[in-house]
Amino acid sequence: MRTEKKFIAGIARGLAYYAGGTALVWLTYLLFGWEYAHAPAAYHLVGLLVLVIGAVLLIRRLISVFTTPADAHNKGALLVHTLAVVGFILFFKLIILNGALKRDTGDFETSEALSLDHKAQTVLLTNKRQDTLYYQSADSVYVKNLQ
Repeated sequence: MRTEKKFIAGIARGLAYYAGGTALVWLTYLLFGWEYAHAPAAYHLVGLLVLVIGAVLLIRRLISVFTTPADAHNKGALLVHTLAVVGFILFFKLIILNGALKRDTGDFETSEALSLDHKAQTVLLTNKRQDTLYYQSADSVYVKNLQ
């Protein structure tokens, strides 16, 4: 009975670490937001730091299992860290394998259309569904009509 309580306490301690990390990421997002869209935000870096420390704790717990195999508290925490780190790796592996990060590399002439509106002096880049992908308005544009 005592061993089972230690195992559950180890699980609770591991879950508390990741719950605290999640709260820290959320707090970082509320404080800093995502100011620059072309780089990871501060909360991305905090989340990565939580996962890297979780991986270090996983290695530490794994070594401890081999040195003191009877410690049930250690096994509970090891289970949580293993699930978190392996789950994170599998999650991103599935995203990359399913092609969610692939760009639309279709033929430019058939996938997008560039149009010029002389009255509004705007340039529009639209796709097949007529969604505007790029919009530019100019103060003074001289367009020479080629006829």
